[in-house]
Amino acid sequence: MSGRKRPHGPKQPFVIRFSEDDEVTAFAGLWEGWRAPDGETVRSFAIITTRRNAEMALPHDRMPVILEQEEWPAWLGEIEADPAALLHPSPDHTLRTWPVSRAVNAPRNNGPELLETIRAVT
Repeated sequence: MSGRKRPHGPKQPFVIRFSEDDEVTAFAGLWEGWRAPDGETVRSFAIITTRRNAEMALPHDRMPVILEQEEWPAWLGEIEADPAALLHPSPDHTLRTWPVSRAVNAPRNNGPELLETIRAVT
């Protein structure tokens, strides 16, 4: 879920669906582990974002870099490639977005009705 802030009010939540067939979706990211002074290993990560594509125009001005399965070896360094060439928005029409009720913002709410489309508040 994501949301864009209205000029004078709360954010409008949206569903963002990356895959119609529920296949695994991979985001470009970086991770690292380091040892804290107390000896604990601390792991951290970041998801890399890029400019939005057409489907993300209403919900947000950025989007995660989504890697196609054939791009995974290049991103992971398993083959010789330029990983920077993968840092682009997904092609238009690969995502589906729709506005949903603000009820998604409360943890006590849970059910399929939370994914129903509503008219976006502008």
